[in-house]
Amino acid sequence: MLAGLVVAATLLLVVGPRAARALGRPRSPAASAPSLSRVSGSQQRPATRQRAETPSASPSPSRSGAYRVVGLGDSVPAGDECDCTSYVSLVGRHEAQRRGGSAVVANLAQGGLTTAGLLDQLEDSSVRHQISAANLVIVTIGANDFDPDPVADDSCRAPDVSCFRSTLRQQAAQLDAVLEKVDGLLGDRSATVLITGYWNVFLDGDVAAANGDDYVRNSIALTQTENAQIAAAAQARGATYVDLLTAFKGASGTKDDTPLLADDGDHPNAAGHAKIAEALESVLASR
Repeated sequence: MLAGLVVAATLLLVVGPRAARALGRPRSPAASAPSLSRVSGSQQRPATRQRAETPSASPSPSRSGAYRVVGLGDSVPAGDECDCTSYVSLVGRHEAQRRGGSAVVANLAQGGLTTAGLLDQLEDSSVRHQISAANLVIVTIGANDFDPDPVADDSCRAPDVSCFRSTLRQQAAQLDAVLEKVDGLLGDRSATVLITGYWNVFLDGDVAAANGDDYVRNSIALTQTENAQIAAAAQARGATYVDLLTAFKGASGTKDDTPLLADDGDHPNAAGHAKIAEALESVLASR
């Protein structure tokens, strides 16, 4: 009898702890589920998106559903001299609607910005944050690198525009560095980078014509050279060049674009921004 009681007690002691552990098992999958979810989420992102310049709280376009656009460059994308919506926002809204979503636009363009200035801007953590989450980056930069004062001089005569060659050489390396940095911030995630040329890096339309034939001829020659350099930089870094000279001045390059310009003859007006947006959207639609 005593031996039986001892056996029973021993069995109770053994079964009790096992039963307790068994009761704990059903909670294990639930407790580990968040961990599995986080792992799954991180596996959907390329490793390059987890670099220091991309904070963990950065919104992911694929997860939020928003179409994110970043504008970079000078007073042209900034919308200076035009009380209107910049082409950066126009394109963002149109593309988001085309995809059935909403647009989040960060237009970081600044009046007076040079290519060297844009390189400096790309070191700013908040700018890098915005680019790293973008679906589309639109860049217009380069015109402010050139001094307009000698454009009508003999040393700047078309087609050689020799007085600007030193600036062009320096700018070539800077453009490459800009696009390299943007590409690095986007990482392996699918995104589009569009970089535009100019219809004129200086004044155009009636305002330019008032400065004489040499001014018009030499400024157009410089613009064509500049556009070719921007296009080459885009091709080298996998970006897409968008031709604005043809958009503003037609295939012949001689169309009067005064109706697309603000009163200063330097910046696009509302019709000009709409024309640039149309050129950008045409490129995006063909991709």
